[in-house]
Amino acid sequence: MKSSDRLKLIRILGMLGSDQPGERAAAALAAHRHVKALGASWADLVDAPRATGRREVVVRTLYEYGIDHVRAAEARMRQLRHEIATLRQENARLKNRLAVRADQERRVRTAEDPARDRPL
Repeated sequence: MKSSDRLKLIRILGMLGSDQPGERAAAALAAHRHVKALGASWADLVDAPRATGRREVVVRTLYEYGIDHVRAAEARMRQLRHEIATLRQENARLKNRLAVRADQERRVRTAEDPARDRPL
């Protein structure tokens, strides 16, 4: 079943929760007609996989509004890695600036009071 047909059926089935009996009946008839127009039966749509005695893992890529969540997560991880590298570089630059500033202040204090840095 194509995704567009599946979405249409989902919308129709969503109307089965209506408070109005006429809307529920119309939704049921529309769903039935849609399934028949697809050349399928309800049994085809709801038939569960048969047990084979072994567990099968179903891996599906979820698409929601055209979003590939795996690719989106990978892109976000790349962004975070880049941001971490940038922050590490900035941290190193700031440490260097602080070291230079502390050295300058130490020199100024020494120049003002030479006896200050002499050992006792």
